[in-house]
Amino acid sequence: MMQRRSFTQATALTVVPVGTQAVWASVGTAAGLADTLRERAAAEGRGLAAAVVGAQGVQLLSAGRRSASDARAPNPESDLFELGSITKTFTALLLADAVQRKDLALTDPVESVLGQRLRDSLGQPLQWLDLATHRSGLPRLASNMQPRLAADPYADYNGPLLQAFLESWQPPVPRQARWEYSNLGFGLLGYALGLRAGKPYAALLQERVLQPLGLNDLRVASPGDAPTGLLSGHDAQGQAVPRWTFDTMAGAGALVGSARSVARYAQAALGLIETPLAPAFELTLRRHAEGSSESNPMGLGWILGRLNGRRLANHDGGTTGFSSSLFLDLDQRRAGLVMANAFVAVTDLALHLLEPSVPPRQVAAQRRQMQREAIRLPASELAPLGGVYALNPRFKLTIRPRDGQLFAQATGQGEFELFALASRRFFARVAALEVAFEDDAGEAPALVLTQGGQRMRFVRE
Repeated sequence: MMQRRSFTQATALTVVPVGTQAVWASVGTAAGLADTLRERAAAEGRGLAAAVVGAQGVQLLSAGRRSASDARAPNPESDLFELGSITKTFTALLLADAVQRKDLALTDPVESVLGQRLRDSLGQPLQWLDLATHRSGLPRLASNMQPRLAADPYADYNGPLLQAFLESWQPPVPRQARWEYSNLGFGLLGYALGLRAGKPYAALLQERVLQPLGLNDLRVASPGDAPTGLLSGHDAQGQAVPRWTFDTMAGAGALVGSARSVARYAQAALGLIETPLAPAFELTLRRHAEGSSESNPMGLGWILGRLNGRRLANHDGGTTGFSSSLFLDLDQRRAGLVMANAFVAVTDLALHLLEPSVPPRQVAAQRRQMQREAIRLPASELAPLGGVYALNPRFKLTIRPRDGQLFAQATGQGEFELFALASRRFFARVAALEVAFEDDAGEAPALVLTQGGQRMRFVRE
């Protein structure tokens, strides 16, 4: 899981997104924002904690319930959520702080601290910059990641396993040749920074980031450690799921914390409070490389973009039991944050809290669409649809028939099931989208994905 989502000038863009036209306006009322959260929580039966950050301070909100047996709304001051991939921005900040301290340069080779070669397909050493911008060529996950407990997939992936993968890895491309979202790359980044400093990632992050910023309840979720105040997580169907813990891959998604602390982190990133990490934040929020599209370049860890001319930075997080989204408006110095104790889409809510004129999803209508009756197709009709379909050279949709079912996976995102409405028309239940395969005597030459009012044509490779 640990999803990432990107955005464009007028659209929150992913295959699990919300597409919406945006016009900038004044900040909404507290009552209106609270009503929006309550409506979403009621529609999806989840617990939500949120924050709106600006020059006037922090506005905290919450709605829904902690669990099926606890009807109280989450406490945004103290209840803890898994942050998932928002952790990557903290790992990137740790890297930027090392640069400010002159411990290393972004262009230094990472292999100098690993004790083993780490090179691209041309034999060039991978740099710290490559890991922090998802342009190293490393895959999303290591091929030798085979967890003992699937519900806690990162708990037992340790240093020796990571080093064994790197020894056997055959780089497919030169460094900086392409953008490929990599949990592995950020896990390696945190691990290597720890090796460079001579202490574990968790201790280094506490010393150089969490403590200086006054983020007292943020902590790394380690095996055997049960943080007090951590809410129960739930899957998309509302069933309770085990929490996630991390060993070597902690830099990719291990943090847990409250909405209050993440809001303070946003204040620090925007320069609304004085901290010793201001120069490091500035470095992370600067453009460093191309991203998933021309409109979404990479900072260090952060996905950058523009909305009606304003500079934004974003990162989302998702584990099997939690979801989160944080948007920073770098020009207006505002932020929108939403955290949920379930694996549900919250990116649209975070963007709405940042700018209330950007409407959130119409959940009730979308849920009706996602809960439609599906028909069963024989495997012989599904088989010709399998393949890789490209929207552009960097964004593709892989279709896999398996055991009489059809699955889709977009570049850098998790796999999800497609359900048949007709022989070549399908819909998803994880998001309100449809996929229609163009008809042909044999293999489909292309497909059209419709979502949020957008139609995107993917051509078969």
